[in-house]
Amino acid sequence: MDRIDAQPLTAASADRLDRLFRLYNARLLGFTATRTRDFATAEDVVSETWIRAALSLHQLQADDDRAYGWLRSIAVRAAVDQYRPRRASEQPRDWTDATVSVSLPAAPPADADALAFAALTPRQAAVWKLKSQGLSDRQIALRLGRSETAIWKRKHAGARRLRPSFGAVA
Repeated sequence: MDRIDAQPLTAASADRLDRLFRLYNARLLGFTATRTRDFATAEDVVSETWIRAALSLHQLQADDDRAYGWLRSIAVRAAVDQYRPRRASEQPRDWTDATVSVSLPAAPPADADALAFAALTPRQAAVWKLKSQGLSDRQIALRLGRSETAIWKRKHAGARRLRPSFGAVA
């Protein structure tokens, strides 16, 4: 959005923006917190959302009770822009510093993998067994009759339990 072309806020539009803020700020913060998984980033995204909403408030044709969809779409675009590198200088060019050297034992015991997987709960083990067969999270969810979110959570909780067993850097 080009901020130069924005219209100045009138007293009526400032009052409307204040009403919208009181109605939807907590809801937007909750929405962005679940999307970004970081409260500080969510606060940044919501702040940017309100700036963009103020600059384009003249475009809002819905009444205040139905403005959440408009604000939510602004928040989604602000979240995408939050993670997008702003300049070419921010683009990673050299990945050599991203590699981590981990010393692995010369020959792990043959039953080390089986012992590591014993640390998983039965549901986590089922997810990891299906994941090792090459199934996607969606396919696993359909097969186990659970949501994709539940599968994702079990997969990542299991990964946290497995990391120490395989000597990965946490």
